[in-house]
Amino acid sequence: MDKAVREFSKFHGGIKDESILDFSISVNPFVPEFILKALTNALTNLRRYTYVEWIEEDFRKHFGEDSIIVAGATEAFQILGWTLMEDSKIIIPTPNYTEYERVANFKSREVLKPSYLIAGKLELEILKKSIENSCPRKKERTVVITGNPNNPTGVFEDYSEILRWSLEKYGTDVIYVIDEAFIDFVPSNLRKDLNVKAYPNLVIVRSFTKILGLPGVRIGYILSSTFKEHFERYRAPWGIGGDGYTVLKALIENIEEYKKFVRQSQEFFTSERMRFAQFKYIQSSTNYITIRVGNVEKFVKTLNDNKMHVRTLHDFGMHECVRLGLRTKEENDKVLEFLKFWFKEDF
Repeated sequence: MDKAVREFSKFHGGIKDESILDFSISVNPFVPEFILKALTNALTNLRRYTYVEWIEEDFRKHFGEDSIIVAGATEAFQILGWTLMEDSKIIIPTPNYTEYERVANFKSREVLKPSYLIAGKLELEILKKSIENSCPRKKERTVVITGNPNNPTGVFEDYSEILRWSLEKYGTDVIYVIDEAFIDFVPSNLRKDLNVKAYPNLVIVRSFTKILGLPGVRIGYILSSTFKEHFERYRAPWGIGGDGYTVLKALIENIEEYKKFVRQSQEFFTSERMRFAQFKYIQSSTNYITIRVGNVEKFVKTLNDNKMHVRTLHDFGMHECVRLGLRTKEENDKVLEFLKFWFKEDF
């Protein structure tokens, strides 16, 4: 593997070189004006200990009474890895975000990774069969963890049927953790929101990092009717920091502007995905797409030479594909031209 590619592949995405146009991360290129304004006046919150409990009651009025604020989805996964996953059987359908397996290996008894990507589609029946084949006859905890939309494919699925089936058959012995970090990019008409009160076997993990375009601010929340107090007990004090507190407070105070921003973002990325239709390997519903490019090392090196970068998918087992996080229209124009050149030259 080329040295430059090898250096980039150490991380989930993101590069240090600011001269390179980075399509390897999948965050919104736009940030709401009211958030930028709030952050420019954030020094007060940076000079004190900010308790999420101060704003959590108001937060729940807009984001669900069964919500618990956490320091991004990563803190939620850390809590899961050290607690609910302990001595449990973990099922991670692949391909999926590699952080799931890392935290599952903290204290779990066994990790199973059934492949459910068939001909560019995620087959939930394969996941269902895997659960049936591996679930215990006696009372033992099994945790199924997956992203929806899936990372890296961008495919959005309706998990309500499998949740109902599992609840009837296994009760809460099988827990589902559904990571909805990119859900806000999915058009409303395609979404199927899950009610955690109807599914006591469900934990939903959400993040503001992606939709707000602020990966440096660690804020997110979980939704669960059964494990709400569990996350409240184990989350870190002051974990979201002063900037996180500032952003959440601004969201609550400008909730209608935030909703408008989300709708506009959905419309923008729906339009941008259409421009890349001829290159998409899998039908994405979010702000990134998977492209099959063949020789990944050569593709990335050539792209780097043109001052652009994408995320390789070797760690997902997709060795001929890359993930491209869409940016502004003008920036997308540049990588679009490169893709036309790449496939025209038939590398």
